[in-house]
Parts: sequence; C-alpha cells; structure tokens
Amino acid sequence: MLNQPDFLRHIASKILSPLTIDSKRLDEARRILGEAEVKYNFSSYGGNPKKLIDFLLSPDFTELSLILGPDMTKKLLEAIKDNYTDEDIKKVVDKILEEINGYTENTEETNVKVSVNKKYLVS
Repeated sequence: MLNQPDFLRHIASKILSPLTIDSKRLDEARRILGEAEVKYNFSSYGGNPKKLIDFLLSPDFTELSLILGPDMTKKLLEAIKDNYTDEDIKKVVDKILEEINGYTENTEETNVKVSVNKKYLVS
C-alpha cells in the first residue's frame, strides 16, 4: 500500500529533527510516534495509511501536539496535507488545523484583553 507516503519515515522524520526541536521534546515525540505506529498500524509498509486518521483523532495525537506546540503541530499537519492524496485524511487535517488556529486566535484575543484591562487598571 505504498501509494501513500509512510507517515513516520517520509513526513514526521523530515519535520521533527534536531534542527527544528530540542532533543528532550524530540525524544518524547519519537516515543509517542513509535508507539502510535504500532497501536494504529498506519505504516505504508504492511499497514493501512488511512488509519492515520485514527491517530490524528486520538488522545495520543493530542499528547503529541502538547509536546510539539501549535506551530510545530501545524507544520506537521501541513506536511501531511501536502503529501497525502487521500481526501479523508486531508479533511481531518483541515479540521484539526481549524481547531488549532481557532485556539491560537482566542488565546491572542485573551492576551490583548488582559493587557488592555491592566492598562486601564494602572492608569
């Protein structure tokens, strides 16, 4: 089933490297990804790449996202979207990206409101 790239070997390993993330977070991310490949069987080598959807919608991916942070998670998701042709995988990636973007926008709005309120309180 090599019509789709292998997630760990062709995508994640290019995005998550010692040049892009500190070694402690990289080791933890690799651990989660290795366990997820076995658990969800999304490998292109003997597995089913479509099962990547199960991983992306799982608490395991949420844990990975917390370790990577929103920017690195978005890079990983964009790489999945760019490399996979399966429309179902792309739809799930778009949904997750929307959620992340909504979360980061809400966080920025909250930070602006807090700083504005502090400014008025100090004056």
